[in-house]
Amino acid sequence: MKVSLLFSLIFVPSTLAFAGPKGWSAVHQLTGNPKVSVQTRSKTEAGPNVLDTFKACASAFVAVSLIAMATPNVAIAGDQGAEVASNSKITTGGASTLQSGRTITITRGVNLDRSDFGAQNLKGVAFQQSIVRDANFKGSNLFGASFFDATVDGSNFEDADMTQANVEMCQFNRSNLKNTVVREMYVSGSTLFEGVKSIENSDWTDTYLRADQKKYLCNHPTAKGTNPTTGADTRESLMCKD
Repeated sequence: MKVSLLFSLIFVPSTLAFAGPKGWSAVHQLTGNPKVSVQTRSKTEAGPNVLDTFKACASAFVAVSLIAMATPNVAIAGDQGAEVASNSKITTGGASTLQSGRTITITRGVNLDRSDFGAQNLKGVAFQQSIVRDANFKGSNLFGASFFDATVDGSNFEDADMTQANVEMCQFNRSNLKNTVVREMYVSGSTLFEGVKSIENSDWTDTYLRADQKKYLCNHPTAKGTNPTTGADTRESLMCKD
């Protein structure tokens, strides 16, 4: 458990000015490298006890600020997919993940052909611009995963959950989407499903496809059935005109 102290002036450059009855002033500057400067008109105008107290308070404030800035973020392990350090890298080393709430840029052009990612929690994992042909994702949790501009020809997504996955500029030639939950997927005009192997029992609810892609999928011989996870009818989820 992480206990943090919040101070309104931490990380924000600010100036604190004090004026007393004898005309003394103190200026406290906070920047990227915290510094404290005290300016006085004369020793007699600024009482030593007041200045000493001010300096002590300023030093304590800077020390607490530095401790707060140095406190590391601690991830809580659990079923959080790529959000935890233990899931920070796929074993084959080709995809990067979310770490401390941010997406790390992946190594581009990595070949993950025929990799086995079956039945794994890959929530939020980024396979963008990777080569992932004939790979196995059967039964995996791919919620929010990114396949942006990835090559997934022939990959098996059967029984996988691809809700809110990013498949912009992705091509699914020979890919298997049987029983796949593909709800609310992010697609673009260059996302292509031509040559897809199967979409039987898939759920496309709230995934907005280009008109020609929607027509192609509705005319696909496997565009039928009901998704075993969500209970959605495949053709209805595609909004096919029957």
